Amino acid sequence: MAGFRILTVGQLCRYVKSLLEERRELGDVMIKGEVASLTYKQSSGHLYFSLRDDEGLVRCVMFSRYVQKLPDLPEEGSLVLVRGAASLYERDGSFQIVAYDVQPLGEGRGKQDLDHLKRKLLAEGLFASEHKRPLPRSPQAVGIITSREGAALQDIIKAFRLRGYAGRLILYPCTVQGKNGASSILRALGQLEQEALCQAAVIARGGGSNEDLSTFNDEALAYGAYNCPVPVVSAVGHEIDVSILDLVADARAATPTAVAELLSPNREALRQRILGLQNSLRARALEQVSRRRNRLLQKTQQLLAKSPRERVEKNRQKLGFLVRLLEDGEKQKIRETRGRTLQLLRQLELLNPAAVMRKGYAIPMAEGRVLTTVEGLSPGQELVTLLADGEIISVVQSWKGNEA
Repeated sequence: MAGFRILTVGQLCRYVKSLLEERRELGDVMIKGEVASLTYKQSSGHLYFSLRDDEGLVRCVMFSRYVQKLPDLPEEGSLVLVRGAASLYERDGSFQIVAYDVQPLGEGRGKQDLDHLKRKLLAEGLFASEHKRPLPRSPQAVGIITSREGAALQDIIKAFRLRGYAGRLILYPCTVQGKNGASSILRALGQLEQEALCQAAVIARGGGSNEDLSTFNDEALAYGAYNCPVPVVSAVGHEIDVSILDLVADARAATPTAVAELLSPNREALRQRILGLQNSLRARALEQVSRRRNRLLQKTQQLLAKSPRERVEKNRQKLGFLVRLLEDGEKQKIRETRGRTLQLLRQLELLNPAAVMRKGYAIPMAEGRVLTTVEGLSPGQELVTLLADGEIISVVQSWKGNEA
């Protein structure tokens, strides 16, 4: 190693940065390209984006003092002319442009092509919600189409395990970026269709830069996902941009956890759902039993009301009431008759001669007739005097009349 100068990583980054910034032709450059991965930091006011064309990509940063001078912020996919200086970001050793000014030039060709493809697929119905298929609740197997080496695969496996997924996760490895990314995904999707082992397919991006979404904006991949016999979940994992695959897929998941939530029911949530269904069924069964019991009681009462026994019982009660009413009436008549009879008897008693004689009176009779006057008596005539307890026979000797 004699004769070599040993540099630290930081020293190398600072050295390369100084070389770039010392070059006059790189200290003030004009670069034309399409804006990608545009991010505006509210806290600092800085603007971060990338410039790209068919041949390459470069990252750019515009500090707040220059951002404030812009009349409008650039838009994603727009074609712009950037003025700035070439530099190097020491922390990660990445080449970048420190922008001073951004001038809009209209829409970039890439955005124009993408918008044209979107309009075409929209007209053909590939984005229509009525064509979205429901995801299976508990699939026995889920196909994962992604890079074998990417972090997304391990994240998805971990997310499914945390939710207690009991099915199979079958990997269909592919390349998810670069020129061959879309064709590689299509081959993996075709293998999944041919094996017919899965009830759902997940197309996930296994790492890569946020700028490289062209793989998932491929027209052939859009038709492949649309015609897949099982539901497709897009897990590109880009929050800002929406790819064509996101629009065509039956569902979109931004994170591996979201993929697991879509295709693997949580055990606790499933248990609570089962308990809820059991309680609902029990309540419904009890309600039906109660309703049928009330209906049976109502029918029984109706039948009893129409039965001969019930009618006989009602008539018997009615007859008993009438008998009691008749008996009470007869008793009342008997009491009234008895009262009148006693009254007549008392009147007869008052008119009875025996009763009069018991009071000290006597009834004289001659020749079978009652004497009420002394006229017509003759001496020696026989008289009979009736008393209360017998009679007296006497002979008239003389009589004396009342003087008027």
